[in-house]
Amino acid sequence: MSLVRFVVRPLGYLAFVVAVVALSASAKILGERHELGFFSGRLAQMIWRYPEVTHRGVQMAWLVWTAVFGISLSPLDPIASSWDEVALGAVPLMIVWRRLFAGSRAAR
Repeated sequence: MSLVRFVVRPLGYLAFVVAVVALSASAKILGERHELGFFSGRLAQMIWRYPEVTHRGVQMAWLVWTAVFGISLSPLDPIASSWDEVALGAVPLMIVWRRLFAGSRAAR
């Protein structure tokens, strides 16, 4: 049983973070005026406010990203194009961009 828990727990963390990101995305897509957008935005903000809840899931997401990026750089890459490396490399750049410049916009 502990072996099953050891294997399944990281997937649960990853699924949780994917769900919270989906809540945030639906809030942005639907907007504040839509009831579901308003509710999902508030719920996502409440969850993101507590990093001790999302910390393990975010770690798992970065671990999966690292593994997929490593596979895309290796000779075993299943996609012959180099655009997968470009797309995967853009993910951390977008996150860094948002962290550096999103706070300054809110202060205006």
